Amino acid sequence: MVLFFVICCLLLCALNYSSTLRVEKRVNMLTRPDKSKAAMIAFVLASLVSGSGYAQEPVTDPPRQMMQLSPETRSWYRNPDGSCVQCSIGLAGVHANDLNAALLLWDSEYGPAERGGSYPSRVEAYCNKRGIKAWSVTGQTIDDTLPWMEWSARTGRFAAIGAGTAHFQTLYGFDPRTREFFVLNNNSTHRVDRYSERDFRALHAASGFWVVILEKPSSVPPQINPWWK
Repeated sequence: MVLFFVICCLLLCALNYSSTLRVEKRVNMLTRPDKSKAAMIAFVLASLVSGSGYAQEPVTDPPRQMMQLSPETRSWYRNPDGSCVQCSIGLAGVHANDLNAALLLWDSEYGPAERGGSYPSRVEAYCNKRGIKAWSVTGQTIDDTLPWMEWSARTGRFAAIGAGTAHFQTLYGFDPRTREFFVLNNNSTHRVDRYSERDFRALHAASGFWVVILEKPSSVPPQINPWWK
């Protein structure tokens, strides 16, 4: 019996010792990993850190801003007699649902037709007389007017702009991603011209740094019946 008891005690001690060794080895492996395991842990952590961005809100490019006027509507504003400024403002008026501005070229309840060439003081005078709310912006360089043109596109207003020698056209669209500008020439209303930023700057500089922006932002364009035809 005594011998049996002694043997059991020896067995229990051996088991405790071996389990202690296993525990110690396991702890050492976790606290002191070898180089290959350290490299793997570093890789996993780096992947988790770099991958954390995928859970964030995706970054999207700002959309292209464009007027949406039918070719028929645009054709009403083909320059008939050197009235390029009024044609350009009128197109912006249709887009912005501002009938007062849209009907500049014709006699209407808002006032008599405005025809012929224009300059800042004339535009300001007939806008005040008719009650058209607008910004007439002039500058010394394109850096004075370009921010206004970009802002007009971003806010859905767009603008009548100096574009080409002694000519006014309509800023019809702007792509913030590519820095491309879209312009509707009232001498060729069947198409919309696309310009790189460099070419657009040259086009604007050729006319002089003047833009007209209607205060009223766009809503659903009205249905206008061309009674003058």
